[in-house]
Amino acid sequence: IDKKIMFNQFDFSYNDFFSTCFSIKFSQDDTVFIRQHWTSAFSDSLKSNKNYRAILSDPERETLDSFLIKMKFATYDTSYYESYQDGHYYEFFINKDTLQKTIFVHSDSIPNELKSFGYWIVAIKKKLRLVEIDTTLEFGSLKYFLPPTVPPPTIKFTPPKVK
Repeated sequence: IDKKIMFNQFDFSYNDFFSTCFSIKFSQDDTVFIRQHWTSAFSDSLKSNKNYRAILSDPERETLDSFLIKMKFATYDTSYYESYQDGHYYEFFINKDTLQKTIFVHSDSIPNELKSFGYWIVAIKKKLRLVEIDTTLEFGSLKYFLPPTVPPPTIKFTPPKVK
């Protein structure tokens, strides 16, 4: 079966300020590549500044394809921005046919399909079985995306022993 090429390159970067900052690159098949830029101290499985790969299940890949078919990337603005401090932001990068576009989101006023797609990607990434890899990864979605500076380590305090 000759599968339709959904994109030449598609990736997504996400930062929620409190627990994770990552980029995920989708391939033409079921493999995804992830750069974990930063993870909170409460994450016991992922390490900051590490690369991973994972395999999408058939239903996950079908959902990805259905999002990509529905998305009208050419019609979206390149930036949906509201000035607020907390929350999260994310960025889509698509390269397909003659379209090469980055869409930056830091707003709640965005097309529903963009919001749904972004939340779906974040949810899927949490469920994937990640295998650490030693490969350099490049992401189009990091163009205007600044991974957070890593907060200073927490100072451990040991109270003196009472005699």
